Amino acid sequence: MGAPMKRTLLLLCLSACGLSAQAQSCEGGLYLNPQVIRGEGASQTEAALKELIEFIRPTGLSVSPVINIRETQDVLTALKRPAPPCWVYGNPVVGLASGYRAVAVNLDPIQSAVLILGDIGTTKDGKPVALASLPPDQQAKVLAKLKTTTCFGMKSGVTTALVQAQSLCGKVEEVTPQQGLGQSYLPTKAAFYWQPDRWAGLITRKQTAEGSTMKNHYGKDERIHLVQMVVVPATNPSWGYGLYVRPDVPADAVKKAVAQFAVLKNPTPLLLKALDVGGKSEFSTPPEAAVQKMKQSLALPS
Repeated sequence: MGAPMKRTLLLLCLSACGLSAQAQSCEGGLYLNPQVIRGEGASQTEAALKELIEFIRPTGLSVSPVINIRETQDVLTALKRPAPPCWVYGNPVVGLASGYRAVAVNLDPIQSAVLILGDIGTTKDGKPVALASLPPDQQAKVLAKLKTTTCFGMKSGVTTALVQAQSLCGKVEEVTPQQGLGQSYLPTKAAFYWQPDRWAGLITRKQTAEGSTMKNHYGKDERIHLVQMVVVPATNPSWGYGLYVRPDVPADAVKKAVAQFAVLKNPTPLLLKALDVGGKSEFSTPPEAAVQKMKQSLALPS
């Protein structure tokens, strides 16, 4: 074989290798599994993962591997892999942190709030009151005291990020979800931290905060059942879970994914849990202006 022919074959080989590397520039996806955030067991977590994979598979997006994540750092670490993930499915905190494009997000708004465990009252296991229902001078005192209070929230949770962005609490202690210790653990964490002369804050959804009671919770001091609770809402809402895709993913796969989320056909209860969808879902592609506004609400870099 002559030298010119060898050079030609070498160039063809290099070209083919380059195309192959380009075609495999990303693989699989990352999943902020709602069952992990809730602290559910391994079987529930695995079931949700399988549901999401089978839901994504028909779009043509890569589903090998799909990895459960717990926080933003998991995303940042994955982006440094030789073959980074093609997509991320999760809340806007992890989704936007990836730098990927939001192609299908649940626009049903999430309202965050701080549930304050405050002074000792006289009513046992009473319901919380809304900040807005208090006289203006009391509102000011509550907000000032909250600025010196430690609050507990889920790490990389959207409710936590909304509260942090507004600097409502003096300090936010983030709890990393793990099996058996999810969102439902936060009231216990706050209750054990609370003392009659030391307030505690619990970061959760506003609706959850409004319906809270200490009836089934315990702390270091049994007077936790007499605690006066106040709900302080964050100003800005957030959208829910969504799909975030790398810019170089084929347009056809993205188009199919958008259509798949736009019309959920006969979703099973397990799929709804896997997608973190409640009674209402409104998946669509947010305009760039909405994305930038969301970044501001979550205090993320633009």
